Parts: sequence; C-alpha cells; structure tokens
Amino acid sequence: MSILTQITNRVKYDLSKALNDPEVDAYAKQQEIQEKQDAEVKERKQKEEATAKKNSEAKAKAAEKAKVLTQRSTFSVKRALRNTASGILTGFMSLVLICFILYGGHLAANEAIGYKIPFRILSFIYGCIFFFIEIPKSFIRRYWYQIQIPYYSYFPLSTYQPVGDFETLFLGGFCYKEDEASNAARAAVEALYKTAFDKSQIKTA
Repeated sequence: MSILTQITNRVKYDLSKALNDPEVDAYAKQQEIQEKQDAEVKERKQKEEATAKKNSEAKAKAAEKAKVLTQRSTFSVKRALRNTASGILTGFMSLVLICFILYGGHLAANEAIGYKIPFRILSFIYGCIFFFIEIPKSFIRRYWYQIQIPYYSYFPLSTYQPVGDFETLFLGGFCYKEDEASNAARAAVEALYKTAFDKSQIKTA
C-alpha cells in the first residue's frame, strides 16, 4: 500500500469520524430544541404584550368614558350657560332665516298681484325658495330705481274683507282690497295673454 493511499484513507477515516460524532449530533439536536423553545417563548411574550396593550387601551377608554359621564352628570354652571346660549343663538338664527324665507315669498306674491291665484301661490313658493334673490332685487328696485314695491297683504289671495277681529286675525293676511294699481296690473296681464294668443292665432293661420 502506497503512502498516498494511506494518507487518503486516513483523511477519509478522520472525516467520517468527525461527521458521525455522537456528541456533535447531540449538540445539534440540543441547539434545535433550544431554538424551538426560544421561538415559543418569543411568540408567547409577543402575545402577552399584545394582550397587555389591548387591556391597557380598553382600561384607558373605560376611564375616559367614565370621566365624560362623570362630567355630564356633574352640574356645571359654565356648561349650562354655554349650552343655553348656544341653543338661544341657534333658535334665533333659525327664526331669522324663516323670516327671510317668508318675506321673500311675500314680496313675490305681491308682485304677482295681476295674475290668477294659482300663479300667486307659485310666486310665493318661488320667493320662499329664492329669497336670497327676491329680497335684494326688491330693495334695488325700491331704493336704486325708486320703483314703488306693491304691498296689499302678506299673501294676497282673495278680495274678501274679513268681518270682526276673529276673521281679521286668521284671514287678514290673505285678503286684500282692489285698487287702481292692482286693476292696472290685472289689465296688463290680460293684455299680455291676449297679445300672446293673437300671435299664436296668426302663426297657425
């Protein structure tokens, strides 16, 4: 047997002995078990931390809710005054808005005095919806162009004259008296309708 063969066999033997060392296998198994245990401990710790965080957040929310409930149940003069003032301001602003809306309808209905009742009703609705247009338009016509704004009643629908205080209270806002201006407005509307009718007849002829 040559020296080279002996050396090769020796190397193979030592390498085989090193790879098949029981202590190395045991150490590798021990390391694997240790890594698995470490991973389980880490995972358990993360779950515990997540649970503790959730519990802490829940306690904080519960404490905040209890604080709010305590503040609500405890009478506070400042809070009562603030809420009262806020309610009064909201009610006042709503009342002002309603007044503007109804005033816009009033202006449009009076301006349509020459038309029939259905058209006056539609004009009132239009004025209520577009009060932000109707009110400035009326003010411009009155104070800039010096045009007299017609006023007959709040919502002129009928020429019936109420009798007594009771009828005046409930019907006065819907009744009006005819005058030269209303008669002229009605005549102008009738002339407008007649002109439109004549034009339509000429076209169809």
